[in-house]
Amino acid sequence: MIRKVNRVIQDFLRPIRLEIGKMIWDRKEKKSLELLQGDRVDMKKIKSILFLRYDGKIGDMVINTLLFREVKKVYPDIKIGVVGRGAAKDIIKFNPYVDEIYEYEKGKESSLGKRVRAEGYDVVIDFSEMLRVNQMKLINLCGGKINIGLDKVNWKLFDLSYKKSYDKHITDMYKNILRLLEIENPDLTYDIYSDEVVKNRIDGIVKNIDGDIVILNPYAASKHRSFNREKILEISKRVLKDEKNVLLFIGEPSKKVEIDGIIEKLNSNRVFYPELKGILDVAELISHAKYIVTPDTSIVHIAVAKGIPMTAVYRLDTEDNNSKVWGPNSKIAKQIFSKDVAKTGEEADINKFEVEEIGL
Repeated sequence: MIRKVNRVIQDFLRPIRLEIGKMIWDRKEKKSLELLQGDRVDMKKIKSILFLRYDGKIGDMVINTLLFREVKKVYPDIKIGVVGRGAAKDIIKFNPYVDEIYEYEKGKESSLGKRVRAEGYDVVIDFSEMLRVNQMKLINLCGGKINIGLDKVNWKLFDLSYKKSYDKHITDMYKNILRLLEIENPDLTYDIYSDEVVKNRIDGIVKNIDGDIVILNPYAASKHRSFNREKILEISKRVLKDEKNVLLFIGEPSKKVEIDGIIEKLNSNRVFYPELKGILDVAELISHAKYIVTPDTSIVHIAVAKGIPMTAVYRLDTEDNNSKVWGPNSKIAKQIFSKDVAKTGEEADINKFEVEEIGL
């Protein structure tokens, strides 16, 4: 009851906080109109671009890599900086198209903004659909000469705005951003780079595996988007029907007890839960796989980046077209859907699908 009351209070206060925050931070000291050419950036005058990806979403960062590469291909001398957070930063740790990576910490926007401002970025690009107050503050403090944002036509803080279509893949939105930077017909593939340490560590794991690697990622951030124990066992048994397949589980260390219990139940010498040290280990392991099975998570986009066939499981779309906007967008990926329909005030269960639909 206390939690519900608190949620109601926060829902009431949120728009008030946002309105006050906008009153304070929705402004620019100077409009650098000389860097614009109509409704686009005059790229002949641009020396640096900062991408704000402070939400910590790994899958989003994977898709963002197409922007860094496509900008560098056309404008190789432009400095590219990226503000990132948590494991998402590791996705670009060895990316040759990124020159500078900045750590985002909530509550430390002032120090980060001061550092970025001192480096004098010409263009700052934000991806937020709804800006929170601390994010407004950061963008303001970064001091970009040109600020670009999503659906920010009526904001003083932003000089250019781009749109997102909710009936097209998210890469269509990135094409809209690149158009503002005078880049047409971009390559929309993603990049993930590792170093030799990561590659050698994963090589050490896979060299002892005799068979075709099938990776099962059972878990998502939400329990409603994660496979339950019964479904994990069903999928595993389907994979193991083919004696050439070796099943590898991936999942956070917090899931080790549950995965170990499932492996014990399967009672097979063709099932493993390798110890991985981070998201780059996961990405490198995926590059060795024959096939991936995963719910709607960052693993979908990593598998696309690595060119690995997969079955990606989604819940039925409601109004957001999630499976279309954030789906794999790959000819070698198969999407299947849970048949569960959410009741009012509840979330749909992703486990209501038949394992025979998996494209192994």
